[in-house]
Amino acid sequence: MALTNKIEQRQTQKLSISNRIVQSLKVLNMGRHELEEAVERESECNPLLEVNIDKNEVDWEKYFLDERKTINFDRNNVEYNDEHDFNFENLTPSVYSIYDSLYAQINIMDISKMKKKICKYLIDSLDKDGYLREDESTIVRKFGISKYFLEECIEILHGLEPAGIGARNLQECIILQLRHCGINNKKLEDMINCDINLIANLSIQQLATKYRLTKEEVVEFIEFIKSLEPKPADMSSEKATVYAYPDVYVEKVDGKSVAKAYNEKKMQLGVNSYYKNLLLSTDDTETKKYIKEKLNSAQKLINDVSERSTTVVNIANSIIDAQRDYFDKDGDLKPLMMTELAEKLNCHVSTISRGVSDKYMLTEKGMYELKDFFTNAYENEDGDVVSSNSIKVKIKSIIDNENKKKPLSDKKIEDLLKEDGIDIARRTVAKYREELGFLGSSKRKQL
Repeated sequence: MALTNKIEQRQTQKLSISNRIVQSLKVLNMGRHELEEAVERESECNPLLEVNIDKNEVDWEKYFLDERKTINFDRNNVEYNDEHDFNFENLTPSVYSIYDSLYAQINIMDISKMKKKICKYLIDSLDKDGYLREDESTIVRKFGISKYFLEECIEILHGLEPAGIGARNLQECIILQLRHCGINNKKLEDMINCDINLIANLSIQQLATKYRLTKEEVVEFIEFIKSLEPKPADMSSEKATVYAYPDVYVEKVDGKSVAKAYNEKKMQLGVNSYYKNLLLSTDDTETKKYIKEKLNSAQKLINDVSERSTTVVNIANSIIDAQRDYFDKDGDLKPLMMTELAEKLNCHVSTISRGVSDKYMLTEKGMYELKDFFTNAYENEDGDVVSSNSIKVKIKSIIDNENKKKPLSDKKIEDLLKEDGIDIARRTVAKYREELGFLGSSKRKQL
């Protein structure tokens, strides 16, 4: 076959997305907190962007100065600073963690400095669950101590609160908690050390036979073990609370629910007036170029934030229109797909997906993420369409009312739903059960 060179003209279609569109899509995809952080970051590198975000923070300096005018303040109770009325470093809130608690317990113990040093190192080595996972031979070499000395330090750690802290595995954690409760049962400890899997799988007959116990005794042991904490650090750790902030709220207008932008004045964006005046007054070409560049960037972000708000409100109102029975008549949610909304709003389904991701709606029934209003559809025997939400409610009701000693399998739940005219696969039942937070039937069993 001969090879030839020739010039051809072809017509092809390509999707070209500008940087401006990319930024606009990013802004739409952001949740409220993420948006505020992004806007604040932009304002730090763009002097033309003026940002005012009301975070409902207390002006502590003004608060204390006002308080001082009305209350006789005892300076002996506060560290005084000549340059300021108050030393605000003393007002910094502190988080008292489990590590602080363990350090405090070690500090008041009458033990040698070396043991305190090793114990504090062990505390620093604990993982997030409160277990000691570091290789003991490494610690011995690091500090030049004997294995016996290290074991003494680990025993000290095991005597601290909360019970089970510093355990090297789950079995040791459970046994430490048993001893903390004053239970020293050799047979029970052997069962935990050698057959933790049988305990987890509730193999009562097998355990009873192996350890020469009655079934009642095994059940009693297992029930007590289930009451203990497998992650001792969880008992005293402080977890950060993440608050969802609504983007829209629902109010009744002439008896109909309507979505509106929620408290948009909380974040105000504008262009710095100093630079606007400077652009008009300066003759310096470079200065004008810089101001125009930053002005374009600032204005683009302002427009994107405004467009985001409009898009989210439009999506929320379309959701309300599609779910009128739920919002205005206390009915159930109807099946709703993102593609339906995209068709109605004449936009791409990806716009809907971005517009509902991490966006929240405040209603008189509570606060919900927008994507919660989209549900799959199933057809029952009568030809009526049932939403996945309704099926989840049925599954929850079935599990809540089951015999706790003989919990229903996913197959049995599937059969019960089919008796109600809902044809659904077992794997879908399992998926919905997990989404509802229910364990499998073997793990739900109560003795």
